[in-house]
Amino acid sequence: MLLILLTIIIVALATYLYLKPLIDNLFYSIPHEPKYIHSYRPFLGFGLEMFKDPIGFIYSLYLKYGKTFVIYLASNRWVYFYDEQTYLTKVLKSSDLSIDGFLIDLSVNGLGLRREYLSNEDIQQIILKQFHQYLVGNELEILNKRVHNSLIESMKLDGKTIQDNQTKIVNLFDHFSEFMLYAGTEGLFGHSFVTEQRNSTPDFYKLFQEFEKASVLGILRIPFRSILYKSTFENRLKFVKRFSSLKLNNGESNLIHAREELFRSDQYKHLFSEYDIGALQAAMIWVALINTAPISCWVVVNLLLHPEALEAVKQELRENIPSSSTLIYDKETLAKLKILESCINESMRRTINVASTRQAMTDTTIECIDKTKVGLRKGDMLIYPAFLKHFDPNLFGPSPYEYQYDRFVKKSNEPKAPSVMFFGCGLHMCPGRFWAINEIKILVALIIQHMDIEFINMTEKDKDDYRKRLPYDYTKFVSAGGPKKGYEHKFNIKYSYKNLGVE
Repeated sequence: MLLILLTIIIVALATYLYLKPLIDNLFYSIPHEPKYIHSYRPFLGFGLEMFKDPIGFIYSLYLKYGKTFVIYLASNRWVYFYDEQTYLTKVLKSSDLSIDGFLIDLSVNGLGLRREYLSNEDIQQIILKQFHQYLVGNELEILNKRVHNSLIESMKLDGKTIQDNQTKIVNLFDHFSEFMLYAGTEGLFGHSFVTEQRNSTPDFYKLFQEFEKASVLGILRIPFRSILYKSTFENRLKFVKRFSSLKLNNGESNLIHAREELFRSDQYKHLFSEYDIGALQAAMIWVALINTAPISCWVVVNLLLHPEALEAVKQELRENIPSSSTLIYDKETLAKLKILESCINESMRRTINVASTRQAMTDTTIECIDKTKVGLRKGDMLIYPAFLKHFDPNLFGPSPYEYQYDRFVKKSNEPKAPSVMFFGCGLHMCPGRFWAINEIKILVALIIQHMDIEFINMTEKDKDDYRKRLPYDYTKFVSAGGPKKGYEHKFNIKYSYKNLGVE
């Protein structure tokens, strides 16, 4: 009897979830709504298609339905809106559309923060001002130097584990992501803090991976996640505790110092628990690494797959960093690395599925540049899928997935490469974008100068296939991805060091 009752409940719930979008369309539709595309799967909607190949799936809908259409995903309405000019000139300026509520939900669900702090507009303005003050100019140069020094230290420590004339085998993505974790952490929290983490157990990198996993589970609102993934959330707490009692004036960056003082100030300390403060500081590392680390690895992969690109970057480094006395992290030197920067932009273009999001705060209508209208219901998530532009054959040639290392190098008598959107847009454009690009440049330059690397599981056919399209993991909605499942071993490498001065 109980089994029959349970079956009836499940069937009724599935039926309700399946019919809910249709019922909503019947009773709550507003004028000028885009085409709604119904899925036959309750709750998940088109989740499977999005996990498998979001770019290909959304592109197929764009070809079939035009620039605007609606899908359901995890019981939310997602309005895809491929109209860049209208998005930049009207959507971003509309008071009816905002990203703030969406970001608050991400922080509450992903990091477990209290909504009270996140809803305080005064403190959010102070934090935004801190980002724009401490991630540019002389502060940026200090961060660059710290990243460089940390990467050199990681290489030297690693080099000591390799005997004379021997090579070491690792996974490229794990290896250099760990390097970048320590480099980013040293940039923000200082050398003493990083030295402590290098010598602590559990392993700092493994705890960071668990922190990221727990955050993603929260953002996706996986049911019973704290029970099903108990150890993951326990490890997240361990990672957060590493940041809960920071010692000030211990080599931390001015940004971290200012944040810590703000969180513990008499005016605002009532808003924060010790967990909140630790999570907010730990999140700085997560935000700094979730895209920078995997993108750095894809830049290296692309250079190894394209010898002509690697040689061009080597030549550029020889011209601009002729000796060890030339400081790689110097802003003038980094600015001269135009070919390397083009390689970075091209690697980002052909991998990450960039999009910009705004939420309708009320029923509203957007009048587009072409005079068409788009109706949005309160709560609708409006998505500008920049990745459609990044793979548009009309802009990037008949084979847009293929790699062209000098695509973004300005050439005389040739049209400028189409604009791209990697770091968001409007007031919420990533304030750390300059540091992110500099970190990647420094890592790649040091790898080229001091390492010999070779893929050990990648056949010539694999290389030919990856030159056409990388096996990129598009399931990482929150961050840039590495290789998709089943392809990780293809990126195992053997390597050795050179000209590093390991003693």
